[in-house]
Amino acid sequence: MTSPSKRVLNDISEGYDDVVRALAKMTKHVGADAEPAVAEAAQAFVRTAADLAEKIKKQSETLAKKAGEEIQEHPIATAALAAAAVGLLGYAITRKPSH
Repeated sequence: MTSPSKRVLNDISEGYDDVVRALAKMTKHVGADAEPAVAEAAQAFVRTAADLAEKIKKQSETLAKKAGEEIQEHPIATAALAAAAVGLLGYAITRKPSH
């Protein structure tokens, strides 16, 4: 069975990979129909975006792992925080404006 943090990591990883593939596809299409300078700029953009996506992916993985560790170390506190968040959301949704 897959833990929630591992599922989140997989989703994040797949999402970033999809972005990089889409950018590469866009560059291929732009490069086929564009001036050399535009094609070169598009390729540079994709390289930079792919690098950024990879950095964000790694940071997300680190944060998800830390969150998973905190949940395992403090399950009661995690449950209390989740219950408080749900309570606040419920209160905010049901509260009527005083206009």
